[in-house]
Amino acid sequence: MTRGSNRLARGILRLKRQKNPEGASQLPPRSTARRRGGLRNAEEDGCQHQGGAGPRAARAQEEAYWQAAEGPKSRSARRREEDAEKRAEAAARRAENRRLAELEQQQLAAAVRRPDRKAALVGGPAVPKVTEAELARRREDERLRLQREAEAAKKRQARTADEEEYGRVVLVANTNRDDSVIEARSVEDAIAKMTIAAEPAFAPDRHPERRLKVSYKAFEEAELAKLKEEKPGLTLHQYKDMIWKLWKKSPDNPLNQVQA
Repeated sequence: MTRGSNRLARGILRLKRQKNPEGASQLPPRSTARRRGGLRNAEEDGCQHQGGAGPRAARAQEEAYWQAAEGPKSRSARRREEDAEKRAEAAARRAENRRLAELEQQQLAAAVRRPDRKAALVGGPAVPKVTEAELARRREDERLRLQREAEAAKKRQARTADEEEYGRVVLVANTNRDDSVIEARSVEDAIAKMTIAAEPAFAPDRHPERRLKVSYKAFEEAELAKLKEEKPGLTLHQYKDMIWKLWKKSPDNPLNQVQA
């Protein structure tokens, strides 16, 4: 029986004494009963200690003594005692549940703080977990990087194709046969053909190659500056190819002057 039920029983006993003074006189005074109970309990405790029993048996005997002194309980009193016991048990269960919950929380916190044994064995820290959002962001960054690289490669390829087409189609001179133009692929070839094509009426030029090279050099320098300004972005080989084609039809070419 709990301590609260003892208090309740004693309160009921006081009410009975107030309602029935004659019956209350038959019971021993409270202090006397306590002294007697204390002496009896002391004697019983001594005997029980010698026999191996504990203080729990002494408390049970004391409760039995008070119950016998108070007499039979009414139904309402028993119900109140049962309710008090139920409330005490519920409070004890709640306290135990709180204690278990706190203990579990402490164990979880200790497990989180505990280092990874596998990582310690291999000599490296634990790899942090990557969230789904982080994975999606990385995939998007990789896709954008590949797209930029593909666009840059496409631009480089388009620029190369444009330069080739520019030199092959736009800047190609008319390929129709012009009898007044001597075909040659170099200055030396042009000099040789110019010597062969010269008419006997004219006096032979003793140094035609010198005059031709000087004229071509001057023509090349002048036209190269113009072409770089008009059509930037080409290679030197493309510029020289264009200049040579212009030179073959230019009036500054001594070969064209001979044909005239």
